Amino acid sequence: MKYTHLGLICIMAVLIAAQPAFAQEKSGKEKYEARLKSLSEQFFAAQKAGTTIKGVLVEGNSLFNGTTEPQKNPYGKPYTDAEKKVALRSAERNSKVFLLGKDGTLYYPTVKKGQAESESLGAYRFDRVITDEQKLKKTLPWCTLVPMVGREIEVLGEVYPGYGGVKGLFIEALWFEGDYIPGK
Repeated sequence: MKYTHLGLICIMAVLIAAQPAFAQEKSGKEKYEARLKSLSEQFFAAQKAGTTIKGVLVEGNSLFNGTTEPQKNPYGKPYTDAEKKVALRSAERNSKVFLLGKDGTLYYPTVKKGQAESESLGAYRFDRVITDEQKLKKTLPWCTLVPMVGREIEVLGEVYPGYGGVKGLFIEALWFEGDYIPGK
């Protein structure tokens, strides 16, 4: 009898201690949803004001060594099918990905100004602004840059002066049409 009471007390203590953890998980999800809503509002306001950046993601090695010339192709179609396969494979192998702006400006995705260390931005999950229609389809609210090589995106973020004509770009959120399926 004595051990039964002790066992019940231990079970109750575990359940009581676990409640705040469940509450934190829920509040974390709520915070993330609130952040996405705020980013969406900021993005669409910036888009309306004309301060977002639109461009096509291109792979750096082939761009700089001259094996492809996405900047000379029609906007929105930077690669032939064969070139795109090679560019995607190179990006998957940690080549840098750049944003080739509609106006021809080349942007290098980077961390926020003043942040000294970074992680590989090729694998980083960027917050994605999604429309109500995309929400109904249960579209992922994030994406990574590597599988997006060759696609047009629109970015909310900060532009830094950069060097040699290449500007730095801190991506706060991005938007694009269509589906995003990781690994495809």
